[in-house]
Amino acid sequence: MENPRAIGEILNQTKKIDENNWNTSQYLNSINMLLTSNDLGKTKDSGLSKKFEELNSKVEDINKLTSDLLEDLSRRHN
Repeated sequence: MENPRAIGEILNQTKKIDENNWNTSQYLNSINMLLTSNDLGKTKDSGLSKKFEELNSKVEDINKLTSDLLEDLSRRHN
């Protein structure tokens, strides 16, 4: 992409996505803690826990991709 202004705006928008990803990760951690009982760390609802584990895995993939995009955009913007 030739237009540095457009790349700068894409970079800014991607940073906002990254901030949102961080918040999402924090919410998932809180939910995971709520799903784990104090009794030797056993899950309260294994089916629900499994779905949130799948969601957490996908969010981690999104976080990695977003990080890669930020690195690429930063290189192009400078």
